[in-house]
Amino acid sequence: MKKIAIIAPCILPIPATRGGAVEGLVTRLLDDNELNRDFCIDLFTIACDDMAGSDYSFTEILTVENDIGTRLADKIIDKYYRTVANGSSRRLLDKKIAQAFIRRLKEMQDRYDAVVVENMMSTAVEIVHLCNGKYKFPIYFHMHNDVDIYRSPRHIHELVRYGVQFIAVSDYIKRQIVRSDKNAIVSILYNGVNLNKYDKCSKIPDKYISFLYAGRIIPGKGVKELVTAFILMLNRVDENVRKNIKLIIVGFSGVDKRYENLIKAMVNECDNIECMDQIPATDMPVLYDGADVVVMPTVDEEPFGLVALETIAKGIPLITTDSGALPEVVDDGALIVKRDKEFIEKLCDAMQKMVSEPSVRKELSDKAYHRAHENKDFDIRNYYNNFRVIIDPRSPEDDGKISVIIPVYNVAEYLMRCLLSITGQTYKNLEIILVDDGSTDDSGAICDQLAASDDRIKVFHQDNAGLSKSRNTGLDQATGRYIFFCDSDDFLREDALDIMMHKLLDDHADIVACGIVKVHDNGLENKQKEEIFTDLRPGRWSGHESVIRMMRSNNICTVAWNKLYKRELFEGVRFPASVQNEDEATVYKLLYKAGIVSYISDTLYKYYQRNDSIMHEDLETRYHFFLQASLDRMDYFHKLGEADLEDHSRITLLEWIKYTYRNIDDPYTKKELMKAYKENITFQNVPKVVGIKKSIALLAWKYIKY
Repeated sequence: MKKIAIIAPCILPIPATRGGAVEGLVTRLLDDNELNRDFCIDLFTIACDDMAGSDYSFTEILTVENDIGTRLADKIIDKYYRTVANGSSRRLLDKKIAQAFIRRLKEMQDRYDAVVVENMMSTAVEIVHLCNGKYKFPIYFHMHNDVDIYRSPRHIHELVRYGVQFIAVSDYIKRQIVRSDKNAIVSILYNGVNLNKYDKCSKIPDKYISFLYAGRIIPGKGVKELVTAFILMLNRVDENVRKNIKLIIVGFSGVDKRYENLIKAMVNECDNIECMDQIPATDMPVLYDGADVVVMPTVDEEPFGLVALETIAKGIPLITTDSGALPEVVDDGALIVKRDKEFIEKLCDAMQKMVSEPSVRKELSDKAYHRAHENKDFDIRNYYNNFRVIIDPRSPEDDGKISVIIPVYNVAEYLMRCLLSITGQTYKNLEIILVDDGSTDDSGAICDQLAASDDRIKVFHQDNAGLSKSRNTGLDQATGRYIFFCDSDDFLREDALDIMMHKLLDDHADIVACGIVKVHDNGLENKQKEEIFTDLRPGRWSGHESVIRMMRSNNICTVAWNKLYKRELFEGVRFPASVQNEDEATVYKLLYKAGIVSYISDTLYKYYQRNDSIMHEDLETRYHFFLQASLDRMDYFHKLGEADLEDHSRITLLEWIKYTYRNIDDPYTKKELMKAYKENITFQNVPKVVGIKKSIALLAWKYIKY
C-alpha cells in the first residue's frame, strides 16, 4: 500500500462538512480509498470544532490551527495583493501548513510515495522550499482554479524548476499552466458528477419557455449581460410569444450587495424575470427539471464548469459562452456564444433561437445527454481510479527491461569486475550489450566467455572506432525500454539499477542520475579507497532546470554513465564520432528533452581512477574538444531561443577557459584560449543570469589574469 500525503487548501475543513468544491472532491477520494485500499493517506486540513465523518481506517487527519491573528494578517495580505501589488501572494498560514508537514515527516519511519497539494500554489511553493535537497518523494500540484495571485505564473515557474508535476481539472487549465512554463508536466483529472443519477429530463412540452440561471450573482458570471440580452430578446418577439417566456435567476445572497441591487433594479420593470435567493443543493434538481433552457453567460474564464456538466447530463438545452473549459466540457451539446464586442447581441440571438425553434432544443437535448454520458471521465465514480493512475502510472505494457551498454577496449584487467557487478544486480530484467571496439588484449575473449554463461549478454565486435561509435552501436542494438551506460573499468553497487528504476517510476521521470564515488587503488596495501564526487543532496527538476544543474552544480554531471534514461530520448540523438568529450556534446541534449530529471545522492556508481584512462589525458591534448563542444552547446540553445541556457553555457565555457589557462604551460595553447575567451565575452553578450559582480569579474578577466 502506497503512503501519500494530501495537503488541502486549509480554507474549509475536510471531510467537507461545510461545503467547498475542492473539499468535496478530496472527501470523495478518501471515501473511495476506504473501499479500494490503494493508499495510506495523511490528510492535512484546517482544524474545526466538528470533524464529523472523519473516522477513516486508511486516512489519518492532521489538523492545522488557523488562529485569529494569522487569519487577520492573511486577510490584510490578500487585500494588498488584490488591490495594490502586482505579483504572487503567500499566506502566513502556508508556513504553518509546511511546518506541520515537516513535523510529520520527522515522525515517520518511512517516506511518502507521493505528496499532493490541492489548489493553493503558495502552499506548494512553501513545501518545495522546505523539502528541496532533503526528501526524495515526488510532489504534485492539483490546480482547480485559473491563474491568480495564489496560482501565479511566477509560482508555476518555480514549481516546474523543482520537478513538481501538475494535475489540471481541464485542458484549459493545462494550457494556462503550460503558457506560464512550457516545461511543465501536466496530467488532466476532470471533475465529475454521478452520471448514474442523471436521467434525461423528460419535461412535457407546453407553450411556456422557461430560461434558468443558477449561480452566484457577481459580474464575472455575466448576469447583467444576461438580463440585458433577455430584455432585448423580449422586445423582438411577438407579443403573444412574449407573455409565455420567463427567466428565473437563482442565487441572490439575501444581503445588501451593490451588484445584486443593480440586477434587481434592472428586472424591476420586467414581469418576465423572477429573482430567487440561494436554495439548498437538494432542491436544485426540481428547479432544473422545470427549465426548458439553462443559460450560463460566464464572462470570466471558467476552469471547468460543473453546472454545465450537470445541465447536459440531464439533457437540458444549454446556452453558454466560450469561457475557459466550457467548450471542452459541452462540445456540441450546447449553443456557445463568443464573448466579443457583440456578446449581448449574440446572447440575445441564441435565446431567441431557443424560443422560435423547438427542434433546436430537441436536438441540443439529445446531443447534450450523449456528450455527458459518453465520456466516462465525467463520471465521479471514475474519479478515484483516474487519480490513482496519475499518482501510480505504471503501464502493464512496459516490461521494464534495461539495456546496459558497455563499450570495451583493452580493459582485460578490469572487465570481469565490471561485468560481474552488472550480472549480479538485484534488478534482473537486463539486456547487457558489450561492444568490443577492436581490443588487442583478452577483452573480447572475456566478453564471449561471459556471454556463453548468461543469455542476457550480447556481444558485438567491431573495428576500433572510439567510444562514441561503441555507444552508438549499443544504442542501435538495444531493445530495452530503458538505457544505462557503464564504462568497462567502472562498476556498480549491486542494487544500483533497482533503486534507479524505482525512482524513475515513482517520480514519473525520464532520467534518473545517481551519486558517483571515485575509487582509487591504495598502493602497497592492495586496497581501494573511495572519494565521494557528487552532491549529497537529492533533487528533482524539470529537464530545462537539470541542464542548468549539470553546468552549475555537482549532481547531474555531464557524464553519460551515471544515468538511467528512457530510450525514446535518444531518438535523433547520438554521440559524435571521432571526438573526445563526447559526453559534453551529448548529455545536455538528452536532459533538455526530458520532462522530469531526478537525482539520487546515493553513490551507486563506482568511478575507477586509473592513470591511463582518457579522462586523465593532458589538458593541452583535449582542450579544443571541450572548446568546440561548449560553442556547439551555446549555438544549440541560441537556435532554440533558450537565452538563459545559452547564458549558462557561456559561463561554463568562460570558467573552463580560465581553469585551463591557469593549469597549462604551453604559450600557443594559452594564446588560443585567450582568443576564445575574448570572442565570447563582450559588454553586449555578458550573461544576464548572474549578478553584477560576476558580470564584472568575467569581463575583467579579459584584461587582468588573476
